[in-house]
Amino acid sequence: MRFALSIPQRVADGTFDPARLRDYLIRAESLGFHSAWMQEAVLSSAPTLAPLELMTFAAACTEQLRLGCAVFVSPLHNPVHLAKSISTLDQLSRGRIEVGMATGGGGRMFSAFGLILPALSLASLKDCG
Repeated sequence: MRFALSIPQRVADGTFDPARLRDYLIRAESLGFHSAWMQEAVLSSAPTLAPLELMTFAAACTEQLRLGCAVFVSPLHNPVHLAKSISTLDQLSRGRIEVGMATGGGGRMFSAFGLILPALSLASLKDCG
């Protein structure tokens, strides 16, 4: 059985302590955790660290711990740039990156970015292949 944990991303008071996060990650690795995960939350009620940059920091602090983002919200990214950033991080971490992709949730988030996305249905996904 493998165990994973969540990497703290929310910074309630707006301050971030890199040493504390480094200690957290090193401790998780020393306890034998298999992986550490985060998620993309661009708009949040509290200051939230971005997953790609946080994964980069975590990769620099650890040697074996696999690092993942449960979901990148793909419509918010240029696909070529995101793929390049993820593949670069995977190289820097020596292959320890796990990634999930999704189209996202409700339209409120997308309207903040000026995006209007068509509604997806199971039928439209079946047409893709």
